[in-house]
Amino acid sequence: MAARRAALIILEVQAFYASARRIAILCGGSLLVVAGIVLLVLPGPGVPLIIAGLALLGTQFEWARRASSWIRERFRAAVAMVKATVLRSP
Repeated sequence: MAARRAALIILEVQAFYASARRIAILCGGSLLVVAGIVLLVLPGPGVPLIIAGLALLGTQFEWARRASSWIRERFRAAVAMVKATVLRSP
C-alpha cells in the first residue's frame, strides 16, 4: 500500500515538473521574442533574440519551430545577398 502511494506521489511530482517546465519555456521564449521585437526598433541584436526565442518555444510548439526555420532561412539569404554585394563592389 505504501509503495503504491509513493508511486502515485512520484507521478504527480513528474506531472508538476513537466507543467512547470512548459510554463517556464513559454515565458522565457516569449520574453526573448518580445525583447527581440523591441530591439528591432532600438539599437541592439533584435533578430538573434527573436530566433533564440522561437528556438526555445520550438522545443514545445510546432508553430514556433516552423517560424524559426522560416526566419533563419530569410536571414541566411539576406546575409548571402549582402556578402555578394560587398564582394562585387570595387
